[in-house]
Amino acid sequence: MGRVFATPAEYEAFTGQPAPANADRLLARASRLVSAATKAAVYDTDPAGYPSDSDILEAFRDATCAQVGEWARRDTAAADGDDVAASPWTSVSAGSLSFLRQSAPATTSEDTLLVPEAVEILDDLGLLQVVWQA
Repeated sequence: MGRVFATPAEYEAFTGQPAPANADRLLARASRLVSAATKAAVYDTDPAGYPSDSDILEAFRDATCAQVGEWARRDTAAADGDDVAASPWTSVSAGSLSFLRQSAPATTSEDTLLVPEAVEILDDLGLLQVVWQA
């Protein structure tokens, strides 16, 4: 298993919300996104590969928590029916016929890109590098 930058308890302290039931899996997934976004960053590490500078380690933790917080918020909104775009239901109507079925959630860029808060946290310490291509 790769490096995981936050625990469910740290998530709860950061967001002020209870950790989702699948927090361990979400924190691991968000940690992979943080790792991918900071591949070009230069910082000292401990033997396990974690940042040895406490400010950088805290930024990785906070960015991971911010990412999971947004996923949890979106999932809660979808479950409450508040976010139609995130809803797992589809419906089709034609005249007097109406069909409703649960659909598999689609993967979107929101699932594979860091949320703005996570980007701000990492960028504040210069951990994100922009590569320009011509």
